[in-house]
Amino acid sequence: MKRILCIMQLPPPIHGASLMNSYLSKSNIINDNFDTQIINLQFAPSLKELEKFSFLKIFKSINYAFVIFKKIIKFKPDLVYFTLSISGYAFYRDAIYVSILKLCGSKILFHLHGKGIKKESEKSILKRNLYKFVFKNTYVICLAKNLTEDIKSVYSSVPFIVPCGIPVYSKSTQKTSKPNKVVQILYLSNYIENKGILKLIDALKILKDQEFIFNARLAGGPTDLSIATIENYIRERNLENCVHVIGPRYGEDKYNEFLAADIFVFPTFYGNEAFPLVNLEAMQFALPVLSTNEGGISEAVINGVTGFVVEPRNIQQLADKLALLIYNENLRDGMGTKGKDRFFKNYTIQHFEHNIKNVFNTILKTEA
Repeated sequence: MKRILCIMQLPPPIHGASLMNSYLSKSNIINDNFDTQIINLQFAPSLKELEKFSFLKIFKSINYAFVIFKKIIKFKPDLVYFTLSISGYAFYRDAIYVSILKLCGSKILFHLHGKGIKKESEKSILKRNLYKFVFKNTYVICLAKNLTEDIKSVYSSVPFIVPCGIPVYSKSTQKTSKPNKVVQILYLSNYIENKGILKLIDALKILKDQEFIFNARLAGGPTDLSIATIENYIRERNLENCVHVIGPRYGEDKYNEFLAADIFVFPTFYGNEAFPLVNLEAMQFALPVLSTNEGGISEAVINGVTGFVVEPRNIQQLADKLALLIYNENLRDGMGTKGKDRFFKNYTIQHFEHNIKNVFNTILKTEA
């Protein structure tokens, strides 16, 4: 059985990459076909702490370098699967780990869960050359075809394309009637400004002024925006009666929000957005998805078919598409049904696991 060393971050904190890593680490499809061992790069328990500098992180970074070296010598993996950080201090740290792997002669497969390499590599020749060194003689997985443009200037080979997949929630397969007299709009993500929550509120203000009737629920955990800040923003626009900040929702509570909603909105303009899992969750529950043209979103959400894809920060465009969905129940239902079909044909956790298995097999056969 081929040996694969996985260098990755597992929750906590919970974010797209750590969640996908968690699914992969528990995958029977992967663990039954390969001898896998994991080095869990744990630097902080929360997203806020993850972004802060600390001497403890430096100590942990140095310690993990020794852990990686010892594991390579002892385990002798046929392949190293590495969820590489692509920017900031974390990239320089990971570049050191890559240097160790290359010195040991390891075959490396990067799984990129974000974007921003093109922008970062244009900052200086030194940084571009460092990216080229990191990616030289490696294999790469991107989450969508249009994300391959992000690494084109530093990676000369053809990357694998493996979109994310998520577990199927049992109630999502059941037919449910929604006797909503008022259209229910759902936002679900961390309360971060560049995830578009304030832009959504501004768009809802436009709709309210046009006398559209709706109810919007904003679910998520406070990050760089507090619940009080968002509530004040809503109050200043006289939307208290139709826009509600409900805080974080997990597990069954989160699924119930999807079940009760008619429209899902995720107007992100986060520069490193790659393939947000929350859009897949909404598709699973037959919701039309209104999102933005960031990262690989437009490859999951088909504009005009399973929802709408608007330009980031375009409040008027966001309001116009929301108005269409609020006004036309048949359009909502039709897009939601097509989105659900697309999810079950492409984006379940089984699709993801089989795709990763195929990538592993392709590389290992190439080596042989």
